[in-house]
Amino acid sequence: MNDKINSIMDAASSRGESIGALCLVLKGDDELFFGANGHADRAGGVAMKRDSIFRLFSLSKPITAAAVMLLTDMGKLSPSDPVSKYFPEYSDMYQLSDDGKIVPCADKVTILHLLTMTSGIPYANVGDPSVEAAGKLFDQIIEGQQNGMPLSTEGFCRRAAGIPLRFAPGSKWDYGISADILGGICEQASGMRFSQFLRKYLFDPLGMNDTGFYVPQEKISRFTKLYSWQKNGLGEDHGNYLGLTDYSAPPAFESGGAGLVSTIDDYARFVRMLTGGGVFEGKHILSSDAVRFMTEPKLGETQQACLWDRLSGYNYGCLMRVMTRPEKSDIRTCKGEFGWDGWTGTYFCADISNRIAVLYFTQICGAGTTSQAAEISSVVYDELIRGI
Repeated sequence: MNDKINSIMDAASSRGESIGALCLVLKGDDELFFGANGHADRAGGVAMKRDSIFRLFSLSKPITAAAVMLLTDMGKLSPSDPVSKYFPEYSDMYQLSDDGKIVPCADKVTILHLLTMTSGIPYANVGDPSVEAAGKLFDQIIEGQQNGMPLSTEGFCRRAAGIPLRFAPGSKWDYGISADILGGICEQASGMRFSQFLRKYLFDPLGMNDTGFYVPQEKISRFTKLYSWQKNGLGEDHGNYLGLTDYSAPPAFESGGAGLVSTIDDYARFVRMLTGGGVFEGKHILSSDAVRFMTEPKLGETQQACLWDRLSGYNYGCLMRVMTRPEKSDIRTCKGEFGWDGWTGTYFCADISNRIAVLYFTQICGAGTTSQAAEISSVVYDELIRGI
């Protein structure tokens, strides 16, 4: 297995498909493989190291789902709660009709709709009025940063209520800013800033000391550069994405959908907690019921039909994919495998029954689940489960 994984990572580098990457494979609490390849900063000649710090982007979402489950365990919220319980602005929502008109929405958006991406609240894009309204909200984040009046997590959530839903809540699946709104709900339910809640109840108990919404100055030398596909291959990227413009100071808007940074070892601690049924090194972080709720499929056939083609074989749980039909997937894992990826190529897959976890971290705009991550996951499950 080790030689195969190293070969996959080396081949990606030699083909110019990777600047640098880390890979970690776990079986329970045992490390089966760790590999580092390439550079964290090519121009500076800084090698990719085990303690390199990465932008998680959407790999922030499973952590946000866990925060919601923590508050559920505490009895401070319920997935069935309407969002309007925490933000009254969501009491009277509007949605797009089938003919593209904006009409009143008869149904309430709930926390469960946010957890399963069935809320109808989209990401920024071009096209219909909903995605354009989401785009304007992210523009307001940038404007607030520039004029010295930054938009807070709470402010973001309240303004997001003005985005028309793309469909009636619960009727379809569509990837959007649901996790960001959940971050705000966690603040309302806990009475703490989202970052403070995560630190007290998740990061500190798990020993995730390098995880947060910014990179302190004493750690900035470990922060990986971001790359994107350019005319002559991969080049350093300095773009602003989803309002995430400055990682050197605590942000006003703490994005539960994309804002966290972390190391591969920190994130592995979080994943080990999930594969341990909520227990990490003897500490009970989440109830087993909460972990089960997070990692079980939630979508019906109509909703599942809306999933991206690359998720063939998967259903969706709480801000994570969940494998239900392995024979339909290009990734050879097993039924019950769950995980997610970030826009910049941070990826994990895991399952509770076998306690296997695969993490692959790189930093390339638009990477998502890279071919390397998919191939490595297949290799790991082939050897550990199928004995190939």
